Amino acid sequence: MTRLERFLAYSESHRFILCAVSAVLIVLIAWADWLSPDSSTGILYLIPVLLTAAALNGFQILIMAAVCGYLREVFDPLQGTGGFTGWQLVETFNPARWIAGSFGRLSVSVAGFAMTGFFVSALNERRRLLAKHLAEQEEQIRLRREAELQVRTLIETSPLAILTIDHAARVALANESARQLLGFDKEPLQGEKIAPYLPTLSRMLHGHHAGEFRTNVECKGQRRNGEVFLAHVWLSTYRISEGPRLAAVVWDASENLRDREGSGLDSMMATSRVLIGAISHEIRNLAAAARTAHGALAAIAGVAHEEHYRVLGRLIEALEKIASSGLREASDRAAMVADLSTVLDETRIVIEPALRDAGVRLVWEVPGGLPLVQADHHSLLQAFINLTRNSLQALEPGGSGEVRISAAVERDLVVVRVRDTGPGVAHPEELFQPFQPGAHSFGLGLYISRAILRSHGGGLRYEAEPAGSCFAVDLWPVENAIEE
Repeated sequence: MTRLERFLAYSESHRFILCAVSAVLIVLIAWADWLSPDSSTGILYLIPVLLTAAALNGFQILIMAAVCGYLREVFDPLQGTGGFTGWQLVETFNPARWIAGSFGRLSVSVAGFAMTGFFVSALNERRRLLAKHLAEQEEQIRLRREAELQVRTLIETSPLAILTIDHAARVALANESARQLLGFDKEPLQGEKIAPYLPTLSRMLHGHHAGEFRTNVECKGQRRNGEVFLAHVWLSTYRISEGPRLAAVVWDASENLRDREGSGLDSMMATSRVLIGAISHEIRNLAAAARTAHGALAAIAGVAHEEHYRVLGRLIEALEKIASSGLREASDRAAMVADLSTVLDETRIVIEPALRDAGVRLVWEVPGGLPLVQADHHSLLQAFINLTRNSLQALEPGGSGEVRISAAVERDLVVVRVRDTGPGVAHPEELFQPFQPGAHSFGLGLYISRAILRSHGGGLRYEAEPAGSCFAVDLWPVENAIEE
């Protein structure tokens, strides 16, 4: 800041002091002008005008210029005021007693003083606006630097790999996670061709897409040492003067794939054991009935010695062994615990879009704080999804309706109900029998769902209602779990 700028800034903040100093200066200049009758010191009135112009507005500057111009003309040597005292000096202050041409000189003096004051005032205003503009620029620069620092920190500390690819399909920017993901721990990744590591990004950059786009893909990725991994990529393209560019966020989904496939296998095996147990139970019932009939045939004379009778007995015995083996396999499982609130939340995430697209309203009446239940998480989720899809299939012909899911603790059980406003069930007694005529798929959904829930001590039942249908899922809280 220059001396002039410091003075102008001081004038704005110390207006009273400057006005007082200017008043004193005006008095001293007038007195000196009166004491020197042969010479004029009127030019010195510019000093108080210059001092106060930065602190005054336009009207005040005009008053100051008029006062200074008037005093200059009063004590001008042409008026002959020097050496006069008393009445003669008083006569000189009267403009009517001035000599010819005084008013012209007065006008020139006032105009000169005023223009000087306006110039200083405009200079100060320009300085003030410039200072404000510079302060705003500095603030914008500070905010921009802070934003850049935050973005840089976010990118560098992100556990996800973040890359930008230039028009030549080379890495323009990569954070630490990207370097670690692709195996560049000690060497820079910038400038490397992306095609050997994430070939999908190179194809997306130079694909047939006409404009900018955003998408996510799962693709193969390869590290520098040749190790292959599953890459989940969120990418978007943009353009600069050099050509198209691509920004990508990459996540190594290999562990998630392993967990997902492992969980899927465990869920399939658990469901298979339940299904084997349910079928074995049916086979045992059939074998028991066959054994009774076989025993009744023994009373017929001569039948017991027939070869066909003995073959039938061995067949019944084999069926009993198969049923016993299947029931033993189904009962050989570890106790499982599921968070019912989490299972219901996942159910909502899965089913809500399909219901919304079909024009079906979902009413969610699930309170917080539901207890843990004795069940397998994935199997229970599949049971809820199956019940909801059945409701959706019942409502599809009308294209509207409502599905209501509620949960509550009733006595010693947690009961989850799935209601719909569909046409209802014509023959409830046939609901849980497999291979129902007219059922979707093989008609095993309700049969398997009930078998899964029964395997954990719970159950699935149909509750008759005046309109629509209602299925109730009974689950044992962990603290009330039954002993098996």
